[in-house]
Amino acid sequence: MTMSFSFRAATVTAMITGALLVSVAHAHPASGIVVDRDGQVYFQDSVSRAIWKIDAQGRLSKFSDKRGGHWMALDPEGSLSRADVRPVERLSPPGAKPAIIVADGGAPIAVCQDGNLYYGLALLGGGQIAVGLTRIKPDGKQALFAADATKAIEKLGITGLAPGPDGSLYVACPSAILKFTMDGKATTIARPVTVADCDEDLADGNPSPYLRGLAVNARGVVYAAASGCHRVTKITPDGKAEVVLKSERPWSPTGVAVHSDDVYVLEYTNANGGQDQGWQPRVRKIGRDGKVTVLATIEAGERDRRPR
Repeated sequence: MTMSFSFRAATVTAMITGALLVSVAHAHPASGIVVDRDGQVYFQDSVSRAIWKIDAQGRLSKFSDKRGGHWMALDPEGSLSRADVRPVERLSPPGAKPAIIVADGGAPIAVCQDGNLYYGLALLGGGQIAVGLTRIKPDGKQALFAADATKAIEKLGITGLAPGPDGSLYVACPSAILKFTMDGKATTIARPVTVADCDEDLADGNPSPYLRGLAVNARGVVYAAASGCHRVTKITPDGKAEVVLKSERPWSPTGVAVHSDDVYVLEYTNANGGQDQGWQPRVRKIGRDGKVTVLATIEAGERDRRPR
């Protein structure tokens, strides 16, 4: 179903709406997890402000303690080579393919096949922002993306972004999945997203199932972290949803990555509560045979490791 929206960017002010509070101001653990072409997993630890790496042999090491942030994206062709493309930061050295891009704050990021980075806030200039999408080119130039859809997104909120296999951009809202082509046309994949056997656990004001990070496989199947339900849900291109992983409390999924037919899930303890309850990350893999394996759990004492 294609959506048609009418919106003028000039009408947006810097007033913080309820939707913006959900996606930006509410403190939350990291959702960033990516897998490179060699099967190496990188994920964010928002407490120690670090990024961890699990190599293809399953060995855990600290990749960086410079900037942990909240969101992460893989830049497959290393298009974003400049170090001053704000509000993101490139961690990989110049020329590296793929490159790792991180962002602090509450707005998600994604790099699509066009080599541009997409940011889950509409940066309108003059300090004005809204819930929407910004397209950032490798040269640092920024422009509002899909302006006609911004008003509808503003009402829903943006809680996750992911590149699609066909060059499109997928957007997670707290209770919906949308798809944008590069000309800004939006399609609803699922709204509302219904999660079976939901173990509801929501911060004040957040709608169920409160989707966060998402990933899309080569067949256009979406995997989304339904953090408010302690579940990972699979959503087919025709909008059918199925739970593929249950997280027992205090764990909740916050981010998802796909590699071949394997699904990698970043989980945190007490993800829907405050940091004072303790945020501890772990990564689990859902194999193509459905088997679930714990790849890494970051204990408090490990956070003092130095990067290799």
